[in-house]
This record gives sequence, structure tokens and C-alpha cells, in this order.
Amino acid sequence: MKIPRLLPTVAVVLVTILAVSVGAEPCSSGEGNQQGECTNPVTSPNCPTRENIIRCAKKFLDHNNNGKLDRNELETAIDSLPWYSRGILQILGSVDKIIKKCDVDGDDAISMDYDMIHNKEQCLASCFKRRAFKNAFFPDCE
Repeated sequence: MKIPRLLPTVAVVLVTILAVSVGAEPCSSGEGNQQGECTNPVTSPNCPTRENIIRCAKKFLDHNNNGKLDRNELETAIDSLPWYSRGILQILGSVDKIIKKCDVDGDDAISMDYDMIHNKEQCLASCFKRRAFKNAFFPDCE
């Protein structure tokens, strides 16, 4: 019977659907951008700030300490996650999609001091995405 083999896949899909529906952030102005994400989100104590994400990413993911997350560092970080976390992170996209969305200056890396500051509308724009990224890679970083 093939049902037991499907259980992990079904579990990941259900967790992802639940996380998306529960993690939707309210908009204070009622406006959203083209992707449906808030352009003016209500601040929540459960929502990590961009500054927190940048500081923690520098500390935990930037292994060569150059102030950038390059393709290799992102792939290494994602590959080190358990399979179920990798499935949930598909919401953020593949390494190619993450770099495409976040790399403003086109150097094939995400600069903490430039790209993350100048790309607030696309790169980890929603509270849900910031929370998923933080929980996956540095859950205890404050």
C-alpha cells in the first residue's frame, strides 16, 4: 500500500497551508503590493524585524564574514536543514529565486548592508517570510 509513503508529503503540504493561513499579516492601511503582501504592515511582537534578520544572518550564515550571503552559503544553510524544514522553506523559493529577489546590485550575492536595505519590498517583505527564515536558520537569535 502506498499511503504510508505519501504521509510525509501530505504532512509538509498541510503544515505549509496552515502556516500560510495563520501567518498572514494584517495590513494597517488595507493596501498591498502586487504580490498581495502588506506595504504597510501592522507591527507585531511575533514578527522579526528586517534589522534582526540582517544581524542574525551575518552572525549565523555569513561564514566568510564578507557581509554578503553568497550562493554557496545559502545552499549550505538550506542543505543543513532537516527535510521537513526544507519543504516549508520552498515558500521562500529556491536559492536562485532568493538571489533573484534579493540581489539588487547583481553581484550574485545578498549584501547585508546594501541589498537587504534597498530591497525591502521584495526580499523577505512579509512578516511570515521573515519569521520562516528566522525560525529555519537561527531560531534563538534575538
